[in-house]
Amino acid sequence: MRNQLAGFLVGRVMAVSCGLLLSLAASADALVNRADVSNSTEIWSAWGGEVEIKLQDDIFADWELSIQNSQRAQPGNYYKVPVQNLGSIEFHSPFGNFAGFIDGALTLEQPFWFTSQGQTISWSEMIIKPVGGFEFDTFALQDSAGNTLFYATNIHVYVSQETDQLVMERMDIRIAGDLASRLGRPELTDQFIGELALELNLNVPAGAALANRGSTCMDRPKWPTEGFIADVGLTNMGSVSDVGTVSNADGTFELIAPSSSLRSLVGLDGADVPWQQKFQGFFPPYNTDQHPYLIWNLYRITDGVMEQIGRSGIKHAFLTINSSCTINCNDNQVLWPGCGDVYGVGNNDSDRDLGPRFEVNPETGVFVSTGSFFDPNGDGSQENFSSAPGENRMQVLREDLQTPGAQYIFFSWYVIRDDVNIYNSMGYRPVVPNNPGGGNGWAYSLQPFVEGPAIDLWVPPSTDPSTGSQNVRFADPGRNGHFTLAVRSVELGNGQFRWTYVLENFDSPLGLSELALNVPAGRMNDVTFHDVDQDAANDWTVDSTANFSIRAGVGDEMPWGNAYTITFISGPPTAGQATIRLGDTTSINTANLDILVPQLGEQFLVDGFESQ
Repeated sequence: MRNQLAGFLVGRVMAVSCGLLLSLAASADALVNRADVSNSTEIWSAWGGEVEIKLQDDIFADWELSIQNSQRAQPGNYYKVPVQNLGSIEFHSPFGNFAGFIDGALTLEQPFWFTSQGQTISWSEMIIKPVGGFEFDTFALQDSAGNTLFYATNIHVYVSQETDQLVMERMDIRIAGDLASRLGRPELTDQFIGELALELNLNVPAGAALANRGSTCMDRPKWPTEGFIADVGLTNMGSVSDVGTVSNADGTFELIAPSSSLRSLVGLDGADVPWQQKFQGFFPPYNTDQHPYLIWNLYRITDGVMEQIGRSGIKHAFLTINSSCTINCNDNQVLWPGCGDVYGVGNNDSDRDLGPRFEVNPETGVFVSTGSFFDPNGDGSQENFSSAPGENRMQVLREDLQTPGAQYIFFSWYVIRDDVNIYNSMGYRPVVPNNPGGGNGWAYSLQPFVEGPAIDLWVPPSTDPSTGSQNVRFADPGRNGHFTLAVRSVELGNGQFRWTYVLENFDSPLGLSELALNVPAGRMNDVTFHDVDQDAANDWTVDSTANFSIRAGVGDEMPWGNAYTITFISGPPTAGQATIRLGDTTSINTANLDILVPQLGEQFLVDGFESQ
């Protein structure tokens, strides 16, 4: 908070996911070329079965949409529709692993009426077919005339030989441009509206190899605990979507979630990464239900000042699709070398998987599921969900999305145990919030994805301090984690400069509680402090004794995954030092960083802290 200071789907089993980057130009044709499959027993097919559709009521309300079907929807706009035995889809399945769609189509014979602001589009038949031209496997949902109405993206798909099914879950349903145009609302193009799932009958050709791991898998998995290097990179956020609106005494807030894709960056000499779903048992190498986690933040830059204005809870990953691998050893609870994975907006916004950040130690990647938010009675199973309005979601005050001339940056980070490089598992995309029509519906146009922390866009680490700006990283893996202090000074005239410091705690588990400069106190004017929440009671305050210091109150340390902004007016820049206190304000654990400070004549040489 800124203030002026003194002086889907319910059941889920093992899944494999693929996704679509609708917001970018297509970078590859994801369909498998039949001619490239040399072994015909690796071409499998699926037909019949059932479709589940779960549409998000909050999104429909925000965008003034409605849908009707000949059958009565279950609560939450949830439909189950049979797939007709009129066709099939074919896919590549070496050793029982899903490796991409080839071609085919499925037919749903159910009438629907889709209405937007008085304009209705209806269809009596829906054709579901895999389409190419995109980075990941994607379905087009078309009417009988061949008009594409929706896309189904970020598909979680797996082959269940036990039930003779091809199962596809947690697909994002997105409005296609053709439907948006026919409704007279082009702003609806690519809007996420819900999730879709398919369970199809499986046809396995005679002679197919079903579970041959091959010689290269004989010595796997190779775990980080055995000395092998784990390195997982965030490769994109294909979309950023509004998933609802909540209002309370502090205002009206937009709920925002991204899709995300990642990849193991190691070769065959690197580590395999455990990907066990919470509450599913205890597995090697940690004897826990270990899995990665995803967080996301939103930042705003206004007149050169960077502030964090949104933060999510933490999404618990549950399975990896192992797409386009260097090696795939037939287990989707392990990310193998070179393998990719994708999670859609609906998946990342899942109430079953979103919890509070504080339950994860970001520096070690450890989460104890028993007795957690999901298991309040401690019986080792999940009873609790993020079901309250906006609970554990990113909530952004609507007014903060409407700042004239502001730049917005959306950031995500995969927290992965024993990952060798946290900075390539995070990334950001500049976004432009749009509110077409002035109602509750919001959209976010995206600029290109960049690997690394969002603070590096504001002040790059390579910045020459002679420019009056500087970015300094602190890293103490295995103990105090990582954080960054960046500064900008802007000349105002008459020897006065506007100073902005942004302190960002990536994964220091005990939090940060103080920023001090080796500059005499009382010589900074118009000091402000900004954190992400709307609670002024937990804001840091200035200590007016000795050197300039701004610190937390009891229990108000900066938690991991957050950035705080401090501004003031003072003198020109010079080389100096900042001291950061790790832990609470009684801690003697500090870190000294060489960074620009205001030049105020004679500098104090002491930093006001005790030695470690």
